[in-house]
Amino acid sequence: MRNAPKQTRRHLNAVEELKEEDDDFDSNIKGIYMAGFRRSMRLCRRRAHSTTQPSCHTRCPSSCYSALNCPYEEVVRHLRLPQDPHRLIALTGPSGVGVNELRRHLIGMNPSIFQGAIAHTTRAPKAYEESGREYFFIGREIFDNMVYNNRFLEYGEHKGNLYGTSVESAREVLNSGKICVLDIEPNAIQAVRTHELRAYIIYVKPPPLQRLRETRQDSYITTNYYDNRPFTDEDFLEMEESARKIESQYWQLFDHVIVNDELQDSCIQLLMAVRKAQDEPQWVPATWIRPRAES
Repeated sequence: MRNAPKQTRRHLNAVEELKEEDDDFDSNIKGIYMAGFRRSMRLCRRRAHSTTQPSCHTRCPSSCYSALNCPYEEVVRHLRLPQDPHRLIALTGPSGVGVNELRRHLIGMNPSIFQGAIAHTTRAPKAYEESGREYFFIGREIFDNMVYNNRFLEYGEHKGNLYGTSVESAREVLNSGKICVLDIEPNAIQAVRTHELRAYIIYVKPPPLQRLRETRQDSYITTNYYDNRPFTDEDFLEMEESARKIESQYWQLFDHVIVNDELQDSCIQLLMAVRKAQDEPQWVPATWIRPRAES
């Protein structure tokens, strides 16, 4: 859905974005390590957007496109039981709208409750990195085997290194009693919308064009070339067009929509939506409650 010539991702902290493009985000907030808090997958996605051959891919279950192709999906009202794992929270939206900023702020609110999934990578670890903390560092052959066995929700390549978010990493967060929060591409929705993960899909929508101009006038973006520069009207128009395409194809799969106008208000809305997803009855696919034998 993100095929515009220039695809962008907004970053509120311009200083942070002036680092090397493959640098990691700060992994420590108030002394608490925030696992699974990396940006390499987003770099893979940006690179994929600028090439004719996609370099970022998603896992596709056997029923991958059933909800997209079928105008009707049987749903039931379901309340998560206290002993059940939390529902995975998947944030998605057009590039530049601020999906990752919302994810970062949500995890930063309470890292003991919210956590991202630790990604796998084929790149060599840096001196300060440990496997299973910043990333799971694995060889190319093992990575390829995981791809072959559909073990990644998303995976891609950046600077010759492969990166991927695995089903097991997301499952591990959920089994620990925490809420797993992911920033995904729209075409990865079906990969997380499964009986096991029971993802709650939150679509982050851009505000009207005039509000984009007002609220992003002092913000910076990172383009396909990883430069940092102020937003332009062209960026805003591309964001709006991308949003229209995403909504036309995936709207029926969204559980909640947040218009990212003011960041603070959006964070409050996000926190309320996450609590609602975990603690209140929700409409879910009937197959989640009565899974088919082949699921």
